[in-house]
Amino acid sequence: MEPDRQLAEAIEAVRAAHFDAEGRACRYPALAVSRERGKLAAALAGLEALDFKRLRIPAQTSFWINVFNAGVVRDAPELEFAGSLKDVRAFFEAPRLKVGGHAFSLDDVQHGLLRGNVAKEGRLRAPMGRDDPRLAFMPIAFDERIHFALYSASRSSPSLRALDAGDLDRQLEQAAADYIRHTARVEEDGAVVVLPKILGWYATDFGGERGALEFALARLADEAAVDAVDRRQGRVKVHYADFDWTLNRR
Repeated sequence: MEPDRQLAEAIEAVRAAHFDAEGRACRYPALAVSRERGKLAAALAGLEALDFKRLRIPAQTSFWINVFNAGVVRDAPELEFAGSLKDVRAFFEAPRLKVGGHAFSLDDVQHGLLRGNVAKEGRLRAPMGRDDPRLAFMPIAFDERIHFALYSASRSSPSLRALDAGDLDRQLEQAAADYIRHTARVEEDGAVVVLPKILGWYATDFGGERGALEFALARLADEAAVDAVDRRQGRVKVHYADFDWTLNRR
């Protein structure tokens, strides 16, 4: 089996065995000692010697999302001991993945590869230097919907998913729509729209705040609420909900 498919199947097995039906909450104590976590760890370990010349170009985005999600799931039991947001940030900044002969942190994967090597929120520098050889592994095309497929093991995280290169567009759209409908809301007869914090942190990825608002409204299922916003012809206030970094225990 190809290593990217093996990794995706390992993620799917973890979700089926230890997560709720929506993939939003996990029984971490059971996961920590499970056979599924062992297989996931083995699939990740097998990537250290991966030859990227064999990885299909269309698979790059799905592959790196799966690497990120698998790394979070494998090591999420560490977050049981996180006592502060600083500890959580350190979890994402520490090198913990070895792929194709290179070490990566979760931030390296998210901001260095999937976001085109731009600084994360609260940082001034991109994670990788211009001459970093790991930049050769960056997907050719950027898709802002990746933010809704990246799992962070927190109460405000998008659901855990395993991505498939052959169905990537549909899966990313489903992930975005599911998360927006779960987190965004319209208030005060369309005068206020509350968006998830992800759209605030990465507004530039969506074309600014107006682009983020349009992105969310296009995916809300409540047509009456969207119509109420439209009637205001831009006279709308955007608020961002707090992001809860608490471990999403089931």
